[in-house]
Amino acid sequence: MRRPKIRISAGGVLLLAALYFCLDARELAALLLAAAAHELGHIAALRLCGARLGGLSADLAGPLLTARGALGRGRECICLAAGPAAGLLYALAAACAGGALLSLSAGLSLALSAFNLLPARPLDGGRILEALLGEGPAAACGLAVSAALLAAGTALLCAGRGAGLLIAGALLLVKNL
Repeated sequence: MRRPKIRISAGGVLLLAALYFCLDARELAALLLAAAAHELGHIAALRLCGARLGGLSADLAGPLLTARGALGRGRECICLAAGPAAGLLYALAAACAGGALLSLSAGLSLALSAFNLLPARPLDGGRILEALLGEGPAAACGLAVSAALLAAGTALLCAGRGAGLLIAGALLLVKNL
């Protein structure tokens, strides 16, 4: 059995460094728990659909899993949607369990799941749209969503609300050009 390939680009290292320096230890732990639940949802769905994990890469946009083995359009959509679904289930369980760390992680998991469902590649929603409609319509939608996020992020930054959405929109725009 072949091991999954793991590739972390300089952008992935930069993302981890930025998270490390911008978040305190509790916030970073909460985010990593939420991200782990999301990725484990993808892995579980791949296994249930008869595929294997082909690789894990990480760049400035975050982690990306690839499958080994043909899935077909329906199973690919299921595997892509499983990450956000697992994130939502984790958020519910973490919120019910209570405690400061798990409550924070639940909120981050909700935000991560909702963001990942946006129809822009490389997010899960964009990859689902591409599996359903093809590359052309998915690319056009991804550009529109990225531009809207960039515009909303600019407005929020000008209103003193931080640069997070602006950065996310810019990264997605670069990925969708």
